[in-house]
Amino acid sequence: MRYISHRTAANNHCIPHLPSIYPAGESVSRDYTFDSYNARYQASNICIHTSQLPLPKGAIVKVGDIYVASPELTFLQLAEELDIQRLILLGLQMCYHPPGKPEEAVTSKEKIRSFLKKTKKHTGHRKAVRAAKYIENGSWSIMESFTYMFLTLPHLLGGYGLKGATLNHEIPLNAGNRKWFGVNRFFVDLYYKKARLAIEYQSHEYHATASKQGEDMVRASILEKQGIQVMQLSTIQLYNKNLLRDFAFVLAARLGKRIEIRTSQFGAMHEKLHNLLPRREEQTS
Repeated sequence: MRYISHRTAANNHCIPHLPSIYPAGESVSRDYTFDSYNARYQASNICIHTSQLPLPKGAIVKVGDIYVASPELTFLQLAEELDIQRLILLGLQMCYHPPGKPEEAVTSKEKIRSFLKKTKKHTGHRKAVRAAKYIENGSWSIMESFTYMFLTLPHLLGGYGLKGATLNHEIPLNAGNRKWFGVNRFFVDLYYKKARLAIEYQSHEYHATASKQGEDMVRASILEKQGIQVMQLSTIQLYNKNLLRDFAFVLAARLGKRIEIRTSQFGAMHEKLHNLLPRREEQTS
């Protein structure tokens, strides 16, 4: 049996912003995996992988007339090829969905973790399990995914270690604010529930107009009336390492935490994570 796998499967599952996840300049071959070493020689002009280890039920799905690695198996397969930061970014993008619509996600952190428990002997398993610890559901843009990574990943992976945030958290509005604003709820980009603190990412593209900026101010005012602090992070701050550091330290203080970086690997890993950011002309909201 052969099935579409690895990067070709990722493309087939329509995972958002894949070019930002793969190393620059790498071409994506057509990937197939065979369950027999003899069968692999029947194909040519494609990237061939082989695996004879048993897979759990549902690991391979049929799409039309072809067989494709499931999103969860694709995540495990790409753990062989991607470094840990890119793999976490891949997981966040796999769990990407519009606010309030989790059914539109390619997969979820729960499904990935459950699958990995059944594939312990497979290549890449250890790295996949490590990456899955830092995946969260609900990112709505790749820039939100980067914001989440910079702020919450441990120092060893280049982040500021301010864990505990959820993505696109739903905030129900009270009766007065529902009537005033015309909606029943807000979704905030990142939310620290215990501290009742929201972070809103302000992209150049989506938040540049005066009307949008005014709407953002009203949103922040309403949230603060409901006892929720709001911190706004701009694209300029995200792309400037010094400004991002200042933001993280202010956030830590508001969370009642201290950032004490004690690993010598932080600088290099933070730089690697920063270099993954899309070029300015490629940014999305």
